[in-house]
Amino acid sequence: MIARPDHMKKAPVSRPGLLDAAGQEFVAAGFSGLLPVDAGVERHLRGVIDDTLSHPGSLARAHLAYSLMRSFGFDPDVARHLGVAIEYFHTASLLLDDLPCMDNATMRRGTTCPHIVHGEAAAILGALALITRAYNLLWSVFDGVSRDNRNKAAELVHQCLGVKGILNGQSYDLHFSESDRRKEDVLRVAQGKTVTLIRLTLLLPVHIHGAGPAVVELVERLAASWGLAYQILDDFKDLVMSDAETGKTTARDEHLDHPNLPRVMGVARAADVLAGQLEESRGVIAALYRLIPGSEVLDRLQSMLETEQGNVHARLRTCHANRAITFA
Repeated sequence: MIARPDHMKKAPVSRPGLLDAAGQEFVAAGFSGLLPVDAGVERHLRGVIDDTLSHPGSLARAHLAYSLMRSFGFDPDVARHLGVAIEYFHTASLLLDDLPCMDNATMRRGTTCPHIVHGEAAAILGALALITRAYNLLWSVFDGVSRDNRNKAAELVHQCLGVKGILNGQSYDLHFSESDRRKEDVLRVAQGKTVTLIRLTLLLPVHIHGAGPAVVELVERLAASWGLAYQILDDFKDLVMSDAETGKTTARDEHLDHPNLPRVMGVARAADVLAGQLEESRGVIAALYRLIPGSEVLDRLQSMLETEQGNVHARLRTCHANRAITFA
């Protein structure tokens, strides 16, 4: 168990964006405005969409995809369409993930989950609205792209969002109690749920541009390292941080018997795995600098992840001093 003393329940700190102020505003305007909902839409469905688009989170995936597309010379509107499409896919997955039949969460991005306010059916329909619009935005990006690049991009979308990607990862997550609860079982879920969306974010601009095999190989490695780092950080936050700090319902992994690497491996070993993934990604980024001009956004996200790693370490030290950590 992890005890969360009241003095630790601080308000969440908003993270800086990966783009400059103008870029952040441009992408945020796209996230909130590229799924217009008029007065004729039923009020519960409209409420889910309005609430969801009013709480965008960090938009890190949209920022990454947008910046990479701009690095490859694409028009700002085209780049934004791709970034927002990926963010809509991600946000739709969160709407579904928070439902009572899945994680049964009550808070996301610092506010009450839409299924609680507007109903579960409306939340499901809202997720479908985001997915439908995301595909529509992708089609607009693919227009004018060569057939070969378009086919590679379309296959990547299928791999990441289909039954072998995030859907499979989510299903393994929900039925984790049926597994042997080994490290390999936890990593299988992380590969499906988290790595796939990071892979989509990084590789889609690469395939649309038609980058060579050297870039593709490095970006695949970066996606794998970042995806696992993201998930391990999230596992630690679920253990040692409060709802107010993370902006979402925590302590769900233990309650629902969902995979959590620090629980399976122990805190020290999981922290070592996290450090190894971030060391790997730092080296890959250095290599990509020579191949993708203007890819500084990669270094900015790496720095943000390393900052979160430091925050987790600080909290672990506090928990250890207070004897709040009672598992291996």
